[in-house]
Amino acid sequence: MPAFYLQHPTAGWLALLSLLVPVAIYLWNRRPGRVVQVGSLRWLEAAANRRLRSLKPEGLLLLLLRATILGLLALALAGPSWLGQARPKRGQILLSPAVSAEALSSLRPSLDSLLRQGYELRELRPGLPVIAPDSQNARLTSRTVATGLGADAEAIVGQLAPDNTWVQVQQAVDSFPNRPLVVVAPLSLRSFRGTRPALPANVSWRPTPAAPDSTVQVVAAWQPRPDSLLLLVAHSAETGTSFRRVRLGRPTAGTTLRVLPAPAEVRYEVEAGKATLQIKRPEGTRAIPVQNGPTHFWISYDASHAADARVLRAALQAAGSVAPVAPRITFTSALPATSDSLAWLFWLRSEPVPAGWQQRVRQGLHLWQEAAAPGAITATTVGWAEGVPVQIQRRDTLPVARSGWGIWQDAQGGNLLSAQPLGQGRLYHLHTRLTQPWSELADSPELPAQLLPLLWPSVVAESALADLRVLDPAQVVAQPVNRSASASAATIPADRGPVHDYTPWLVLAAGVLFGLERWLAARRSAHSVPASV
Repeated sequence: MPAFYLQHPTAGWLALLSLLVPVAIYLWNRRPGRVVQVGSLRWLEAAANRRLRSLKPEGLLLLLLRATILGLLALALAGPSWLGQARPKRGQILLSPAVSAEALSSLRPSLDSLLRQGYELRELRPGLPVIAPDSQNARLTSRTVATGLGADAEAIVGQLAPDNTWVQVQQAVDSFPNRPLVVVAPLSLRSFRGTRPALPANVSWRPTPAAPDSTVQVVAAWQPRPDSLLLLVAHSAETGTSFRRVRLGRPTAGTTLRVLPAPAEVRYEVEAGKATLQIKRPEGTRAIPVQNGPTHFWISYDASHAADARVLRAALQAAGSVAPVAPRITFTSALPATSDSLAWLFWLRSEPVPAGWQQRVRQGLHLWQEAAAPGAITATTVGWAEGVPVQIQRRDTLPVARSGWGIWQDAQGGNLLSAQPLGQGRLYHLHTRLTQPWSELADSPELPAQLLPLLWPSVVAESALADLRVLDPAQVVAQPVNRSASASAATIPADRGPVHDYTPWLVLAAGVLFGLERWLAARRSAHSVPASV
């Protein structure tokens, strides 16, 4: 409701005391009487009594005019204002790109009702782009999201670098203060990284079920002998991901393998003497190379990286223990020969990577490097499980390449591990280190599990392994921010309507009345000049 209020009521009341000045002057002012020369005083006594009984106030109009001027100035000093009714602020519906049309079917009535009330529909991704009204129905009924990326690029971005929902919702809170925000997103654990921010109470959630509820995927394949085929299969559900080994007889080229539930189809193909598994799904085909022997990992380190090298070797051994064919790990301070057949080179050295091995990356090698000393001090965490987040104390400031993407993100949305494609291989950069004083990654039991999807990449994306774990809805409920209860009653709320300040008009009115008062005072003086008799 509109309201009239004074910005400085105390100053106005004190200024109003100035009205006593003209009243006091008026009451105590004694004008000298006119001198009249008479011959006798005997007739004046009775006339004086009658005159005293008929005294009338003189200059009352001037008194009222002067009091009005002071009253207007006192009111102007108090700052009179009129608070208009605030315009209703448009709410925002933040729709995650990961939400499918099937998941939205149960929420369509409530979302349509909000849109009719004037809510805007936006994508919950960097920039918070608005969805035009003529495209809203298509977005709510289709799984396709126009991102401007190719199919393979969208697969990589969706698989490897899911957006951090915490960071995006905080961005929306900062962009639309004091507006109702409705977040429509699945509660997938992989999309909620880091610490939950202190979101205001105007943020409400409409969680959607993750689709699918579970999935079975082939992670890697080996054919150590001509008569058998070994597969590493992952089963992902809301409770976590488990791995199992599957041994099959030697298939022939073009054979369909019955290892995955419908609608996936796995075909064994041989081309130019190299065997691959072609996995067909409704969203596309993914190829997995069939390896003939153990994967060779080479860890080359110097004295300053010895502690990180030991941690990395232990993590690779733990991750490789689930593979049907254990990887071969070379742990040495010597440099590898360019003739060595390596799948991974972990370069934990201060000197640059030799040009020969940089060229090998284009031929399919995967190269891993750590942050260079001294780095920058930071205070952040990375959360991989439901336990205590891992502390990160130091990191470098190198940006991610334009053709690359982030794999591990910290609580602020910064990249801890990034990847860049280079020919047929990949360049991996760890923006911190595994040991103190850089981080506590060495103490995290989740490190081998985080390395596992990277060690046996597919052709389309390095990690097609789905993480379907979900958060409990109570974990995303915003806690209202505590506000001081001792705020002054005269404080105007932040979400207020237009304020109309009448101070200039009161000053202008006082100036006009002052001019009128001067004119009347000059006229009265001209008519009351004393005359002698």
